[in-house]
Amino acid sequence: MWIGITPLTQTQGKTLRDLLIFILAVCLYAVGFTARSEEPFDLAVTVDWKPYLYINKQGEPDGEDLRLLRRTLKRLGYELNAQRLPEKRLALALKQGEVDVILGAAYTKAREAQNFYSMPYRKETIVFGFRFSRNPYFSDVNVSSLLQQNYLVAVNKSGWFGEDFQRKALDAHDRYLIHAEGTMRRMQLLKMGRVDAVVGDQKVLEAAAQQLGIDDFKVSKQVIHETRVHFLFSRNRVDKAFMQRFNQALVAELTRQTF
Repeated sequence: MWIGITPLTQTQGKTLRDLLIFILAVCLYAVGFTARSEEPFDLAVTVDWKPYLYINKQGEPDGEDLRLLRRTLKRLGYELNAQRLPEKRLALALKQGEVDVILGAAYTKAREAQNFYSMPYRKETIVFGFRFSRNPYFSDVNVSSLLQQNYLVAVNKSGWFGEDFQRKALDAHDRYLIHAEGTMRRMQLLKMGRVDAVVGDQKVLEAAAQQLGIDDFKVSKQVIHETRVHFLFSRNRVDKAFMQRFNQALVAELTRQTF
């Protein structure tokens, strides 16, 4: 029995050709993205953000946040490499979407243009620390009051500590804010009396004070900024589908830690 095959019209042929080209393009994109995703993730790190991220006695990156990120990526079949970057260089690379992933990132709309935020995984509390033996009354004042009285305050100027700090401190009293690279360097300035206070995450400041032997170290009662922090992935490296899978794995890890 013969089966007749009707030739395609010119319009049908063009439609079929366009469809095949589209399918091929999608397949090539998927293959390219999968190959890219199979590469290890590069994590941008600073060396003194203990307990969340630091260099251990073996000279390897370590810390609570790092271990959580590594376990979460491992659930998805990915390895994690650490890339050391100074704070200012990290801020620029983050803005340009050049870093695969960072940890402990507070939300800002500007960062979201080039990056994806994970679901939040812990709370960050920003305070200022000081030496009680030198300035006991600092306990009950806010950082704006210190700056208005011309006290010197060390801070990472490329960090984000909330709109209130940006407006009342950085914009209004920049000359009394001293940028020094890294938590330990800022805390060393406090120990030597070069600055009167240091702004940072409460746990990070307390860990640095203990390491440096600053026995009279105290933190302010008034909180500068409190927020939830996230892992931040470059849009050049991942897509929304990956972020959905990552967040599911992150929930599983956080649940495992709770029980």
